[in-house]
Amino acid sequence: GLGRPAWRGRVGGQCALRLAEAQNPPQPQLHEIGFTHGVADAPLSVIGEYEGRSGTEVTFLASPETFTMTDYDYGTLEHRLRELAFLNSGVRILLTDKRHSDIKQEELLYDGGLEAFVRYLDRAKKPLVDKPVAIKGEKDGITVEVALWWNDSYHENVLCFTNNIPQRDGGTHMAGFRAALTRQVTSYAETSGILKKEKVSLQGEDCREGLTAILSVKVPDPKFSSQ
Repeated sequence: GLGRPAWRGRVGGQCALRLAEAQNPPQPQLHEIGFTHGVADAPLSVIGEYEGRSGTEVTFLASPETFTMTDYDYGTLEHRLRELAFLNSGVRILLTDKRHSDIKQEELLYDGGLEAFVRYLDRAKKPLVDKPVAIKGEKDGITVEVALWWNDSYHENVLCFTNNIPQRDGGTHMAGFRAALTRQVTSYAETSGILKKEKVSLQGEDCREGLTAILSVKVPDPKFSSQ
């Protein structure tokens, strides 16, 4: 939640992390480690036994020595967490702001994945096809997911993600996606006789007009140049 650090929250830019692991004996143990400005306060330690679901809990506060602004913007967090909920279908994210008397809370859970993502982005637009086109494939350890939907606008809106990290400037996967889309749409238009009948030619921009698309790739060792 926002405003009040969770279990054993620490001030001054420190990070508290607790990890429950299934071990032998069967009773899981609760571990903790804290960091200040990237340096561990002490080695990982066992602080007790844990009952419940296993997992990791991170509590943090931004340090004014590192950041010029330490106020958390609810809208920015909601936007990013909503992206993560779409990109990780079925994962429930709960955002709570307790900084004011009027507590704000948003539950983010989308089982539809990228198809639900493009529907959300185009919720105020008129679609040209009944449902989004959703594609998923894997090769050489790389997973690719794509969702496409055309609307009646003249603008292209393509969002790219690598391992859930947004690529604002696209990347090699954006270039490959555009080339493949142009090739497939042009091929269909040629074989169906549309181009000959209408006496027109297609360019890449024509294929992407009114397109909303999400492109998500999961790669083992990504190299980012647009962060």
